[in-house]
Amino acid sequence: MQKTKLEKERIKGYVHLTHRSVKEIKYEVDFEVPANFGEIGAVLVENEHKRESFMKEIVLDGFLTGPIKFSCDSWVHSKFDNPDLRVFFSNKCYLPSETPEGLKRLREGELVALRGNGQGERKVFERIYDYDVYNDLGNPDKDPGLKRSILGGKEHPYPRRCRTGRPRCAKDPLSEKPSDKVYVPRDESFSDVKQATFSVNMLKSALHALVPVLRTSVVDKNLGFPIFSAIDDLFNEGYNLPSQQQKDLKTILPRLVKLVQDVGFCLTLVKCSNNIR
Repeated sequence: MQKTKLEKERIKGYVHLTHRSVKEIKYEVDFEVPANFGEIGAVLVENEHKRESFMKEIVLDGFLTGPIKFSCDSWVHSKFDNPDLRVFFSNKCYLPSETPEGLKRLREGELVALRGNGQGERKVFERIYDYDVYNDLGNPDKDPGLKRSILGGKEHPYPRRCRTGRPRCAKDPLSEKPSDKVYVPRDESFSDVKQATFSVNMLKSALHALVPVLRTSVVDKNLGFPIFSAIDDLFNEGYNLPSQQQKDLKTILPRLVKLVQDVGFCLTLVKCSNNIR
């Protein structure tokens, strides 16, 4: 590439596992680079696992000028999700006018991959930075009264959101069907730890709001416990709810159960009393 500035034929190799720990896994591969190959500017990666893999960095050793590093810090999709190879460029920077011819095609292809073509529904593993208006705030298919204005157009200017490409509502073709899952480019999404923390905090907030509602729905503030034995009867015989309170409780409890199921575990722990510690 130094003399002709043209893209050279790819040198292929298959990595093998050399180290595994709790935090990282290392792979290595041996290959020969011809003396006239020129400067290495990019590495193409194919993930043959069934699941995505997080690539921290790539280091090429064995050169007289020292190791060549490729800072990745990115998720690499599985070839079963997307057959296109993932490209990583070396840490050496070029001005657009000084980019070697051998890298221009790869650079342009990477730009197209990030921009997308504005078609299709976004998948979790994609890295497309395409934008759209907020046309998914309502749910007119469920109730015409739930139709909402579109934010981000000329009538209601607003910053854009990531385009999802979800199907349109049957009763309002200008609106997208709402979804609980929000698409963001894969490298911008929360890590597993951060997502779990966010879910726990969301559950805590919901429970703090639900407990007062449950209390007001099932407890009559005008009633009390006239004698201590009445408290025992509450555990042994239960408490007969009025019909309206039964209706309210049946409405609230499924929501609480669904909320806990969505998070995947229970957080309703009761703090231990000091006198029984």
